[in-house]
Amino acid sequence: MIANPSLRGRWYRFCLVCGVALFHFAAAVPVRADLVKLLNGGEIRGKIVSGNVARASGSDSIVLETLTGVTIAVARSETKFLTMRPLLVEEYESRARRISDTLEAHWDLAEWCRQHGLSSQREHHLERVVAKDSRHEKAQTALGRVWHEGAFVDRDEMMATRGYVKYKGRYVTVQELDLIQKTADELAAEREWFQKVKLWHLWLGGNNQDRYQQALVSLQQIDDPHAAPAIIRFLCEDSQRDMRTLGVTVLSKLVGSKGAAGLVKLSLFDPDYDVRYASLNGISEENFEFAQSAYIKELRNSLNPVVCRAAAGLARVGTDLAVQPLIDALVTTHQYTVQTNVPAQQVYSGSTDGSVGGSAFGGSLPPEVEAAIRTGQLPQGAVIAPPIGGVPIQRKTTIVTVHQPNQETLSTLQKLTGQNFGFDERTWRLWWAAEKNTLGSPLKK
Repeated sequence: MIANPSLRGRWYRFCLVCGVALFHFAAAVPVRADLVKLLNGGEIRGKIVSGNVARASGSDSIVLETLTGVTIAVARSETKFLTMRPLLVEEYESRARRISDTLEAHWDLAEWCRQHGLSSQREHHLERVVAKDSRHEKAQTALGRVWHEGAFVDRDEMMATRGYVKYKGRYVTVQELDLIQKTADELAAEREWFQKVKLWHLWLGGNNQDRYQQALVSLQQIDDPHAAPAIIRFLCEDSQRDMRTLGVTVLSKLVGSKGAAGLVKLSLFDPDYDVRYASLNGISEENFEFAQSAYIKELRNSLNPVVCRAAAGLARVGTDLAVQPLIDALVTTHQYTVQTNVPAQQVYSGSTDGSVGGSAFGGSLPPEVEAAIRTGQLPQGAVIAPPIGGVPIQRKTTIVTVHQPNQETLSTLQKLTGQNFGFDERTWRLWWAAEKNTLGSPLKK
């Protein structure tokens, strides 16, 4: 005990400062909840204490201290993978396991994820909200969607239907973007090719065989990348399959990304399988990086066939950069507008004076229903479906939300990673986090 009051006061102040410093130091150290995935499918959560991951990978066992303080050693031969992650993720998974599958519960957890910076987890629960109520405005807005023609759609896709693309945070027309990105000499060269290709395209559709042959030879000899926009405009957008196939042949010979852009577009959106297949295989290896970026973007397309084609494209051009987007696209959500024929219903209502009103289709009201209405037992009226046969038909429009597992996405993940966790997105994410933590460059080419 310190006898001198002055020294004792200084000592207490020193201890207080040290305590505050230690508190802040402890708060600054991220609390972890690492996870070991066992071969039998089980999981062990805690903190890896046998050195860091790199050192642990060279030992025969992995030692963890669980969240309750118990130390567990597991043989490395019994593990599938291990991943280091924040304790916050463990808390999220605990919450996710406990919630009921209701709109309100998913919305509340999405808000919790937003407050704690868990963006991918938040998106998952927002998708669950809109699956239960497609008109949930706050959830749709949080997902970046806007109301357009009777349904919520992705804002970028909606603007694309109007001819706009996003450039540096703002929407511009395709023509404006073209002018922004190209030099005067480049535009002049492209305009010159537009005149030539337009003429040859007309000759190909004419009856003059000499001009047809001249146009065909001229098109097949093109090797200038500046001709790509004209080829795309006149050949690749032609309604005739043979004309589009010729366009693919020409684009496949061009150096640079201009030709590759047309091939990617055809491989995703052309209605003919053979044209799509030829377009994908026409992309040269030097353009794989460009094509990969384009395919990754289309994994979020509102049309499921386009998502699947993008995944198939990544099977050819993809690298480790495509793994996380592919995991996100294992199961995608799509909305479809469906019209069905339904028999016109007869609507009856009761007024306060006991009278009964019917629909314009006529028909007699069943006695028991009429009695119930007149005695006030059906204050909201009744809707009666008439018997089938000779009944007026009405068209009913319904928006259907579908969660679609994408086999093409799974197949591409298997090819790129050598793993197969099926459509278990959580296990895929855990494994990929482990790969990035332990290998640095995850995919071994």
